Amino acid sequence: MSDVRAAAPAERDAVLAILVAAFQDDPVSRWVFPDAERRRAISHPAFFGALLDAGFAAGHVDLTEDHTAAVIWLPPSGDDDGPIDGLLETELARLGELLELMVAREPAGPLWHAQFIGVLPEHQGGGIGERLMRHGLDRADAEGVPAYLEASSPDSTRLYRRLGFRDHGPAFNAPGGPPMQPMWRAPS
Repeated sequence: MSDVRAAAPAERDAVLAILVAAFQDDPVSRWVFPDAERRRAISHPAFFGALLDAGFAAGHVDLTEDHTAAVIWLPPSGDDDGPIDGLLETELARLGELLELMVAREPAGPLWHAQFIGVLPEHQGGGIGERLMRHGLDRADAEGVPAYLEASSPDSTRLYRRLGFRDHGPAFNAPGGPPMQPMWRAPS
């Protein structure tokens, strides 16, 4: 897919801006980072910045040529993640609670975990996210490695099912948080 490619580390700020905007109103983001202005200005940049650094170091960061969408693919989770600078204790506590649940459901073995698939709000619904995901799934298929993710909305769940993902157990949520659906896709 010529319109999707690996992001260069020099494009970190552009990818960060996409993810911050794309997840501003996401139900899980609103629960973890409840203050909308702080989420936009501080929490999301700190959180997604840490994930981008991990993606550039040990995974893949894919980006559309027109900078409307991006995704971070990481290998299976480790348990040596440290705190993220700039987050409040309450945000860290909610994030820790959620990440613990996510790690417990993640399948073992080699896989690519699509951590965050973000499309700028004004471009959502036009198939960009599907093209972006197909690029990473083609790479996983070529490697013979499964893909895994957690869907955070009914719309994203439908998209991932169209791409061959199947439910990997029941939906889960942190106490008081919105549901997330773990999903798995075998290589084709």
